[in-house]
Amino acid sequence: MDPNYTFTQQEIDEGKAMAGVAYLTWIGWLIAYLTGKENRFTLYHCQQALVLLIGMLLVAIPILGWIWGVFCLVLLVMGALNGFGGKAVPLPVIGQFGFKLNLLKPDQGAAPQA
Repeated sequence: MDPNYTFTQQEIDEGKAMAGVAYLTWIGWLIAYLTGKENRFTLYHCQQALVLLIGMLLVAIPILGWIWGVFCLVLLVMGALNGFGGKAVPLPVIGQFGFKLNLLKPDQGAAPQA
């Protein structure tokens, strides 16, 4: 994870419920996004979940879609556990694309680590 994406314990405590909800279907994502716009931790998980939900649209492809669907289900469980558990860990393989959505801006006050 980029060191500029750090969160205070207060942000994590206040946002982890909605961060987990973000992974529970499109409706869950929309609820989390609309209610958690002011919480950076929730937005972090919203951008991760959005990439996963978009990626899940590929399930319609025969055979490859089934394998991708199982992989997405595993990522969905991982993301929800991270969100509800107060962790900010990018999802494997697709998590890096979440940063390109720019829902969450880097923390300007954090000093980069060497």
